[in-house]
Amino acid sequence: MTIEHRIVSGAAALAVAAGALVGVGGGADAETLKFRIEVPRHLSVSKGEYSNACAMDVWAWGTEGSAVAYSKVSVIAPNGHNPPPYNRVLPGYQVGYGVGCAGSVDHAGKYRIRVVAYDKSGKALGSREDYWYEKFDTVVQNFNAAPEPVRKGKTLYVSGRLRRVNNIGTAYTGYSGKSMRIYFRPTGGKTWTYMGSAKTNSSGDFRKGFKAKASGTWRAYFPGTSRFDKQASRDDYVQVR
Repeated sequence: MTIEHRIVSGAAALAVAAGALVGVGGGADAETLKFRIEVPRHLSVSKGEYSNACAMDVWAWGTEGSAVAYSKVSVIAPNGHNPPPYNRVLPGYQVGYGVGCAGSVDHAGKYRIRVVAYDKSGKALGSREDYWYEKFDTVVQNFNAAPEPVRKGKTLYVSGRLRRVNNIGTAYTGYSGKSMRIYFRPTGGKTWTYMGSAKTNSSGDFRKGFKAKASGTWRAYFPGTSRFDKQASRDDYVQVR
């Protein structure tokens, strides 16, 4: 993943941007510490070379307070390859990071931005964190509920294939060993009912049989992981006679 420094003057940092995390620090001077962090999206999905949808700027402000001399701002990456920190951010000054798409699955996961406030002797006064996820894309293909129509009491099969962006972000590959959640909504109904799960094989294929009880719509759902995004299939209606 490419993470670049962003620096803004102190004058531009006087206003708190919309969506910023504003908090009060701990310790003896808790009431005097004002932290400001802005993460535009807590879930930022990467599709490797296919999309720049994950690009965003993450901002932090130097902590303000009567005892604060400076702050340290740093990003903690899931793979331990952290970008250089800002070691001495003056109170009220705005700094940040330009976030790009993860270049490999190694760079995907949960990222944290941390601000630690210090007094003039170098003693830590308090800290604050915010986070976002960088996830590779997934897709549910060939989803089907069959046969159509089906006799009541007979077995109806739900099937499809789960795929994900590969480890280097260049193409899609089958996603094996994952549980697909199967949901059903009867004709005229407004809510989805969880029916069971089906595990994907080495090619990402899944298949699950259910007793046909009523006409309605079927859907498969992958809840995602810390590195791969959640995804729902298309809806498929089946008439039960």
